[in-house]
Amino acid sequence: MANGYVKLLTLGIVIVLVILAASYGADYLLNSASQATTTITAYYVPNAMPDLGSPGGCSFWSTIPWTTVPLVPTVPVPGGASGHTQFVYVKAAWTYINGTPYIFILMKTKNVGYISWLACPERTPCGKLWQPFAVNKAGWWVVNVSYSANQSTAKVYYVPVCKQIQYPPGYTLSNPIQIIVLNESGKLVGEVLGATLPDGCPLNNGMPVVITSLYLNYSGHIITNFSQFLAMGLNDTTWAQMAYNEFYPEDTAGFTSLFYNSSYMYPERFAILWSLGGVPSDWYQIAYTPHMMPGTSGAISAGCDELWVLNNNPRANNTQDLGYPGPTLFSRTAPPPYEHYPQYKDPLNLGYLKDQGIIADAYVNGSSIYYIGGVPFIGFPYLNNPQYNAWDLMNGLYNASKLWDPSVVATGLKLVQCPTGTYWIAEFVRTFTTFGVSGGQGMSHYQVQLYPGHTYHVAFAVFQGGAGESVDFKSISFWYNLYIQPPQSSSVIPMIITVNSFLAPMIFAVIFGGKINVIKEMERSLAKIKYPLIKMLGVRNEHQ
Repeated sequence: MANGYVKLLTLGIVIVLVILAASYGADYLLNSASQATTTITAYYVPNAMPDLGSPGGCSFWSTIPWTTVPLVPTVPVPGGASGHTQFVYVKAAWTYINGTPYIFILMKTKNVGYISWLACPERTPCGKLWQPFAVNKAGWWVVNVSYSANQSTAKVYYVPVCKQIQYPPGYTLSNPIQIIVLNESGKLVGEVLGATLPDGCPLNNGMPVVITSLYLNYSGHIITNFSQFLAMGLNDTTWAQMAYNEFYPEDTAGFTSLFYNSSYMYPERFAILWSLGGVPSDWYQIAYTPHMMPGTSGAISAGCDELWVLNNNPRANNTQDLGYPGPTLFSRTAPPPYEHYPQYKDPLNLGYLKDQGIIADAYVNGSSIYYIGGVPFIGFPYLNNPQYNAWDLMNGLYNASKLWDPSVVATGLKLVQCPTGTYWIAEFVRTFTTFGVSGGQGMSHYQVQLYPGHTYHVAFAVFQGGAGESVDFKSISFWYNLYIQPPQSSSVIPMIITVNSFLAPMIFAVIFGGKINVIKEMERSLAKIKYPLIKMLGVRNEHQ
């Protein structure tokens, strides 16, 4: 009788273990399936090398499946400019090159609209320029150019910091101008060069404008005449023309489209957004598209992110891209103005590869979008070597090799004709980490750092410039997970599933296969817990 109870109890335990294993396994598989729908795996590929002249052309890409990422419009207005791209296809891989890990991300999407390698300045539907002025740190070098009716003369005077338009905080929209003083027959004549009208068009058709009145603040020194200006060694220096009543990026909330046609269109852009945190983990689980908030200069609604943007003018690698000046944003033939510091390990020397383009690397938070590295005054606030202030940068008072390097992400972009249509294919390549790239000045603080076996929150966007998309008009995904597969990776079911699925039938077979020694061994063990177990069950029943 005792043996019968033991067998039944043992059988019950086995059945419970099997059910637990099955239910846990089903839960695990269902959860894995759910995660798989929003997870992109960066597969480890030994000895992989990028071919940015033909993105996606390397043989290893054919072994990696595409992940179909749905996109939604950032400004969901019927008939508006956003939402031309319904899907973007993504692959990811990584490898070691001379001991340094590199990430490869491939994106493909169908072209919508016109095809062009030329890009035009964005204009509102009525034809006004989108953002004629750059964004500069507020300071004593910001001036106003109050021009006459015929635009040939102007008064130039500084704008106190308290009156400078500051958005985001500490920055002002401005236009770099040059002030020169000439000696004409013994008379000093001042001129301003490069000033613009409120719509962004050149003041006086680009011709010099004679200065009739001067009132400048040079680091606390007030300058009211040209003699002082010369004596302080300021001839031919660059200042910042203040923008008043301009069309700012934050005004995009009032528009649903931009002006474009077959010969006036915007760049094709691919973007990858990497979350740097700053929000609760469950924030990424909701249906949220992390796009620019209308009414701002590029601010994200929460947290902070690094943004990689590839556009086909002026940063793509195609020779048709007439605006592409070279991997360092200066010249196709001039020596690179940047240098990789010894602390930064980059055997491929990204930024200076043949046939490569580069990205606009940016940092985004709740106040604005900030370009990381490179030459400042390119349309948005910037983050660069903290040793230099805006005056130094405007006037070239810096060592170019000390600027933060904007070329740490290399890219390739090509157009492919297929039976199903025309597709853009873009490839991104970067080292896993960027520590040391700026010589310890802090550039890596604003960039994602990658490691094998880790998962990262990432989102994707596509701008169809040939269909009128640009700035905050685009198509963007929800948050996805990007998992970096370890080098020695295999699909392992949790240990409890493996152990239970193996031991449960084995125990069952042993018990009911006549292996009495196993039963006796179990009987001895169960006897030790028999009375405590009965007592526990009895107490439990009394409370039910």
